[in-house]
Amino acid sequence: VSESWRFTNGIEFVFPDSPGKVTIPAGGSILVAKNPAAFSWRYPAVPASKVFGPYEGRLGDGGESVELSKPGDVDKYGVRQYIRVDRVVYSDGQHPGDQPGDVDLWPVEADGGGKSLTRVVPDDYGNDPGNWDAELPSPGL
Repeated sequence: VSESWRFTNGIEFVFPDSPGKVTIPAGGSILVAKNPAAFSWRYPAVPASKVFGPYEGRLGDGGESVELSKPGDVDKYGVRQYIRVDRVVYSDGQHPGDQPGDVDLWPVEADGGGKSLTRVVPDDYGNDPGNWDAELPSPGL
């Protein structure tokens, strides 16, 4: 039985496991939307082949941990283990008491002001607030 990559924290979504169903070219991206049809209607420039979903759950407005994992080995009890590939514990920039040194380094401009959290360097460490900026939304572009 083939297993798929999945989000193992934050939201619930399992990528399709059919051969060739999800392939991301070098330097490419895909999107996982709560409502793919509504997303495609709002952002028609994003090819539908790049949009996956729906996912279950809800991302916290104030922040939370989101993890993407790939399938690993099956343990002696027959349970599939997952290997965390990336993790982001994001914040809205307004919770210094929850952060090391009581300083919340996440951009506050992405908290309801029309901007979104955007990863500055996709290949750099995802859980570094310095690698994220508040930018105008540019989904999948």
